[in-house]
Amino acid sequence: MNSAETVEPPPPFEPGVFEPLPWLEVHWQRLWAAHRADRLPHAVLVAGPPGIGKRHFSRLFSAALMCQRPGADGLPCGECADCRLVRAGTHPDLAQLGPDPEAKSDEIRVDAVREACARQSLTAQRGPRAVLSIAPAEAMNPYAANALLKTLEEPADSTLLLLITEDPGALPATVRSRCQRINMLAPAAEVASPWVAERLPDSGTGADAALLLRLAHGAPLQALRVADRQWLEARSQTFARLLAIAAGKEDPLSVAAAWQHMEPALVLEWLAGWVADLIRCQASADAGILNNPDRQAELAAIASSLSAPALHRHLQQIMKAKAVANASINKQLLLEALLMRWAQLTLGAR
Repeated sequence: MNSAETVEPPPPFEPGVFEPLPWLEVHWQRLWAAHRADRLPHAVLVAGPPGIGKRHFSRLFSAALMCQRPGADGLPCGECADCRLVRAGTHPDLAQLGPDPEAKSDEIRVDAVREACARQSLTAQRGPRAVLSIAPAEAMNPYAANALLKTLEEPADSTLLLLITEDPGALPATVRSRCQRINMLAPAAEVASPWVAERLPDSGTGADAALLLRLAHGAPLQALRVADRQWLEARSQTFARLLAIAAGKEDPLSVAAAWQHMEPALVLEWLAGWVADLIRCQASADAGILNNPDRQAELAAIASSLSAPALHRHLQQIMKAKAVANASINKQLLLEALLMRWAQLTLGAR
């Protein structure tokens, strides 16, 4: 079995515990200024796309609140007793809540929220404030969100709640309205590229920072995550098999069966990016902005022969599949349907 059939998404890239992220500096300054002026809200909703550093930002700010000797810019000193506890992950005034890794469901349940809120609402043990981070906040089921709402309505002065989300619309409006929201965006390429380039592993993949950022939709931490030899090789092999189906050299049902050993969300992300790029190549022979600029020549070679409405419909089908990729569905049938449609779309154009 080749690597394309067994690949899993690589683990997230984690910056150093006390390393600031330059593209989030403006958010840091505003939040630290609010703290210095004693205007820090009881709850902050940190929202933005994956891979831009929302969780790291939240952990760093929590560490700054614990630090005995923060710098003028608010960054933790990294040396005091509280910073050492933060580095070890044992600070008693910091708590993180997420889905139970032992549970079958990815939900955050009501009992976990009640327990965490009750614990963090008590007087902080080492300083004036305790912090409870919930990530991903949208994983709270309705009962859990309702339990959190009670805490948001009657907040404790000693506790800061940090809700971290990639999908704020999935949270109840009553929860969102009681939080100060920070909207984080992917940084400009001129900021992200040097940062990523300095941290690229010496893996010999040949992928540069610009390409990795494009593959990661501009998210620097995600770019470093996909700078993984196995991930990049699997992407190449998956793309090759998609082209082989279009050329009539591979059976879509056989390919769907082979892809059963891959993470469905990962395959669907790649498929959506390639089909979206085909649509862009149709619109302009010199498409400047592609999800996959390293595949522009191959995509452009087949784009002109395909039906634009059919490509748009196929992209919609892939996006619908992405929405249910983590549900309890027959993933092989899902991939079979998409690849059969891809075969009809491409072979019918020949």
